[in-house]
Amino acid sequence: MNAMSSFIDVEIEGIAFRMFADRGLYWPAQRVLFVADTHLGKDATFRRYGIAVPAGSTDATLHAIDRMIDASDASRVIILGDMFHAKSSLSPSICQSLETFFARHLDIRFTLIRGNHDKHVGSLPPEWPIEILEPGEVIERVILAHEPGDVPMFASLLLCGHIHPSVRLGSRSERLGKVACFWLSKRCLVLPAIGKFTGTHAISTDTADQVWLVLDNQVVEH
Repeated sequence: MNAMSSFIDVEIEGIAFRMFADRGLYWPAQRVLFVADTHLGKDATFRRYGIAVPAGSTDATLHAIDRMIDASDASRVIILGDMFHAKSSLSPSICQSLETFFARHLDIRFTLIRGNHDKHVGSLPPEWPIEILEPGEVIERVILAHEPGDVPMFASLLLCGHIHPSVRLGSRSERLGKVACFWLSKRCLVLPAIGKFTGTHAISTDTADQVWLVLDNQVVEH
């Protein structure tokens, strides 16, 4: 059993969610766990092109999802785009890691909302238990997408990824670095990238926005 992922419970547009320090979002009423930007196999792609990077980021990402499944009552996992980094990311070892992961969760329904990287990867192995849907899927007035966008009036919220949002901490004289975050702006909630070998993008926020920082083992409102 994996160590439990810590979390914070929040309410957004009247909907109760749970934000995990492992960078996932759980919707208890629907028993759905959302993650974004896994970018599985990115390290394998870099090594293929002669760039020496450490191995193991894919397994670390999958173990983070394991922890959140264990810590919730999820019956479905939805990846909000960019499951793989590139076509070359589907190396034999990466595919084996993912097949082992699926075998650990035979009772979970897996869904991928197609992202920009997914379009270049092409078809996934047909035996994998994952359905692939286009952005715009709706669950009870919540729109699922990969990239942020305007939220139509009929919807309460849009969930997405793509940006890999983070916040710069510190002052002009003392930089403390960037911290990944959940970012809510104009009814659009952007999830942090869960991929263990991904960068982040520092966001600019408005006064009406809400931000939750993802620290080592906790989520805190900023």
